[in-house]
Amino acid sequence: MISHYYFVLLLAVLLPAVFYYFGLSKKRDSFASTSNIQAATSQDVKNSRSKSRASKPTQWYRNLFFQLQHLEDHPAVLEPARDELLAMFSRAVSLALEQPQGSILPIEHYDAKRVWSFIEDEHEKVLTKWGSYLERRKQGQDPELFATAEAAKAWLVQQAPVKFVDGAWLAHMHKITTPFALRSVTKDAWQVLSEELGDGDLSKHHVYLYRQLLEDIGCPLPDGHSAEFIKPCHWDRVDNRDAWEAAVGQLLISLFPNEFLPEILGFNMHYELITLDTMRAAHELKALGINPYYFLIHISIDNADSGHTAMATHTVTRYLDMVRATEGEAALEQAWKRVQVGYTLSQALGGSLSHERESSSSAVTGSGFAAPNIPLDPLSARVIDIFKAKASVSHKFHCQSRARIGGQTLAEWLAPSMWTHPHPRQHLKLLTALSQAKPWIYPGASRKSLLVRELSWEGRMFGAFTHNEVVALTAWIDSLGPENNAWLYWSFTRRKPLASKDAVGELQDPVRHHPVVMPCDADKTDTGGLTTGSQESDSDSALRIEQHPLTPPSNARLPDVIALWFAHIGLLENTINTPSRTASPLYASIVRLLRAQAGFAIETHIVAAMDEMKRLSCPSLVDIGLELIFRAGWATSAKPSCLQDVFLLTGSQGQGDESAGLAHDMLRWGARPSANLGLLLGLALAFLELKDAIARAPRLLGQESRLVLGAIVARERQSLEECARELRSVDGAQYKQLIRGYQFGRGALENCL
Repeated sequence: MISHYYFVLLLAVLLPAVFYYFGLSKKRDSFASTSNIQAATSQDVKNSRSKSRASKPTQWYRNLFFQLQHLEDHPAVLEPARDELLAMFSRAVSLALEQPQGSILPIEHYDAKRVWSFIEDEHEKVLTKWGSYLERRKQGQDPELFATAEAAKAWLVQQAPVKFVDGAWLAHMHKITTPFALRSVTKDAWQVLSEELGDGDLSKHHVYLYRQLLEDIGCPLPDGHSAEFIKPCHWDRVDNRDAWEAAVGQLLISLFPNEFLPEILGFNMHYELITLDTMRAAHELKALGINPYYFLIHISIDNADSGHTAMATHTVTRYLDMVRATEGEAALEQAWKRVQVGYTLSQALGGSLSHERESSSSAVTGSGFAAPNIPLDPLSARVIDIFKAKASVSHKFHCQSRARIGGQTLAEWLAPSMWTHPHPRQHLKLLTALSQAKPWIYPGASRKSLLVRELSWEGRMFGAFTHNEVVALTAWIDSLGPENNAWLYWSFTRRKPLASKDAVGELQDPVRHHPVVMPCDADKTDTGGLTTGSQESDSDSALRIEQHPLTPPSNARLPDVIALWFAHIGLLENTINTPSRTASPLYASIVRLLRAQAGFAIETHIVAAMDEMKRLSCPSLVDIGLELIFRAGWATSAKPSCLQDVFLLTGSQGQGDESAGLAHDMLRWGARPSANLGLLLGLALAFLELKDAIARAPRLLGQESRLVLGAIVARERQSLEECARELRSVDGAQYKQLIRGYQFGRGALENCL
């Protein structure tokens, strides 16, 4: 991929010629004004937001919405998904740069106190607006969201795509592939996800509550993860493109937790803020006789004292303080920029930046808020110098031009007022606008690009560029890919650009990455030995747990046991990646199991919220596994930092081929949770017996860890028994796989021990 610096340098060559061409005559103005150049005005914010996605119809977002919730069947979607996420990041930063008021970007350098103060101020602004709203209503003004009950019902249906993925922005967090040092941070974020999923209580599950609300008002919809949900027949009369885009944004932001953890945490911090629309919706729905409880719980559970707002902010500051302590100030500042990007994406998807700009654009100019100063690299600074020089001699030539780039006329771009004093925000805006100027430039297709044709012989701009300039321009266009839409993200965060093809190409090893790209025929090969070689006939439909306990492992077999120990933690963690699918009794039980494995407190009728973060941490299965390694005396120089280290360490201690193969197989099976659900549950049942055996062996763990492990196993067993009963009643085929998975797992563990 072409470097950002080369990209900007070529822009310096390109822009003066484009300006020259646009300003030649009224006739050419007419030609330019009828082209497909994005021509949003500075007042039309909605068009400005949508111009870079104009080629994507609503159905495109619907299809992506479905595919992202069925990754195991659509692994090819990962590359375009990452491209879209990067483009969303850049659009969000661009919007925030245009509108610094209400943006987090003016906090140029991380300071925990400033972050908390900023969040408190944002919370107070909402409460002030809420007070003003109530006063207007007392004065007799009409409702501001819903004029009638029918309008309210239509709005509730419009919002369904977003509400049916509630919690999805955190859904791929806290996996077994998460670096161990970060697990305390990702655990805090996962607690927010757990509460979105009702902590395993279906009646408190947010997607379930919204689904019930739609049924109560007589507007039921199919399950949000189903193919039926995205069919046009449900949406022909509903204008909710922004809702689909926002829903896709939530699914995208969670997708690459190992790469985009800071952005996810920043997104979470903004998304959990209480909003005025939520408060108005609860107020006006109640007045119309519609149950407002879904919105009421979001007002209470997201509170800034002990709720999700506080939890999300605490997670961000804890993460950044950890980066400062372990990696230094430079890494901290980059991580802070990335947190800001995630925050602005949530803001942009929610429309709050746009609404504020539309309602108070005049106040922005004199608001006292300063756009953050994003230092330009030397080549970018040189480009700005070139533009400044051109502007000083050519701005009056373009006064009659009606052509626009990025919502501004050429005269506005070239005005001396823009160049007399430094305006870094405007300079970035200029580069962004030009990079999106189709049809003049089609990334990767110079022959299709109108600019190249016009610069060539018989083109109307022939001679404006030299031969070498045209060659360079052609090479640049042919080298561009989808990442062209993401250059502002790379520039703002100062990350080295990485093409999605390369990033996704790395996702082949389930020991290192999440998500993992599985082979197309994974469902045919991964579990082949289990589907045909079970010990029980298909007619035997009753699960029988082996009554003979497993023998605790000897020291010689510990490498085999430890590899399997860490692999088994990943068996069920991917089953809850899709919030809509988890709105059922079966998956509610799995949520409780995962909470036990991760060291969370036993669920109560009231959410734990900040109490969980303040609680003295209870060991998780990962912590107990690390203790097994420590007490075995292997990690004498350095404790393993991640799952890959564990596998390398156990391999060096003589891990057998059979147990190593099974450990890798379990990670692969866990990456396909829908196809392998019964198998995964059966294996999890078998591994309860391994944990029982280890808990009985005093030499393997300390007394406290043995007690903790026994308590975890008891909670897991209760959840798995509930899962088995539920699966038997709803899916006979998967229940048979559960039986086979248990039998297979039990036999494999006997061989290892």
